[in-house]
Amino acid sequence: MALAAEDPGSTHLTRIAWGQVGLLLVGAAGWALRSRRAALVFVLAGLASMVFWHLHRWIVAGMLTPSVRRRWVFGMLIVVKLALIAFMLHGIMDCFPTEVLPTVTGILLFSASILLEAVFLLFGAGSR
Repeated sequence: MALAAEDPGSTHLTRIAWGQVGLLLVGAAGWALRSRRAALVFVLAGLASMVFWHLHRWIVAGMLTPSVRRRWVFGMLIVVKLALIAFMLHGIMDCFPTEVLPTVTGILLFSASILLEAVFLLFGAGSR
């Protein structure tokens, strides 16, 4: 029984997720130089960003189906995902109102990891 070949797109998505983990660790260490509180806020916002990314991957994968009902269900889950992230970030800002910069940089893990993957594809193995 032959195993199905792995989708090349899933390789990129997995590398983006691992990039987020790496950026979270490096960023937490950097913010720890400023203060423990800033590092904690960065980690919380970074985890919110990672939750957003993994929910996004799961929801988009679920929408890729011929079933219209299933696409509607996953389409509605997008709204729930956005509300969950907004709720998490609202909680962070309520608890730590003076730590705006660590919060923003934690949220940017999502975008930074995608840019990191783009640089990897530009100069790394993807250019072959």
